[in-house]
Amino acid sequence: MKWAYVIVAGFACVAGTADASPARTFAAYEIILERKPFGAPPDRAPEPERVIPVHESFAAQMVLSGIYELDDGNLRVAVVDKKDNSYFALMVGEQGDGGIELLDADYEEGEAVLKKGEEVVVLRMSGSSGTQVLTTSERQDRIKQAEARRLSYAERRRQRMLARQKPVEVPKPIYTGEDLERHLQDYQMEVIRQGLPPLPVQLTPDRDAQLVAEGLLPPVDEEGYELEYYEDEYYEDY
Repeated sequence: MKWAYVIVAGFACVAGTADASPARTFAAYEIILERKPFGAPPDRAPEPERVIPVHESFAAQMVLSGIYELDDGNLRVAVVDKKDNSYFALMVGEQGDGGIELLDADYEEGEAVLKKGEEVVVLRMSGSSGTQVLTTSERQDRIKQAEARRLSYAERRRQRMLARQKPVEVPKPIYTGEDLERHLQDYQMEVIRQGLPPLPVQLTPDRDAQLVAEGLLPPVDEEGYELEYYEDEYYEDY
């Protein structure tokens, strides 16, 4: 019985000691949690963006009918809306009465980018089957491309304006004065030698004589008339 009493007394002492220690608060464990011993919690997956179907967009029945380059380098597109058989044309950067803006146009690819509100739609010359509604990331990329393309249009316009303002340079003649006369004389002689119609260029007497000697021109008198030769006629008296 003495041993049982001692053991019970010992447990009572231990229990009394445990009850006497203060309880730990959450702040005591906060430093441990800050070190993330179990790793960082996974990021919450973003909800997929809902892209408006083409048949629900403002350009559901629109068809790109033409792309035209203007004199200043800008582009104009023509669009037909089959919904009411209406027609409108816009330049790049222009906004129409219906709130539709032409963000960009690509002549080579045959496409135009239209914007209305938050919707951005690509129309293609291939028809309504090529219509595409852009996502947010695609929309941002297209806007950047449109800005870069507008800068290229502006540079093209600037170059054309400079070209128009630049005075026209009259090419300098290759031959002048005596050199020109000599060149024309030489060319006239070659034309006659080849049997081609002569040019309205008067040859010098020396060059005329040279062609006469070559048998290419008939002889002429001092006044420039051709000499005519007649055969002598002989008569015999009977």
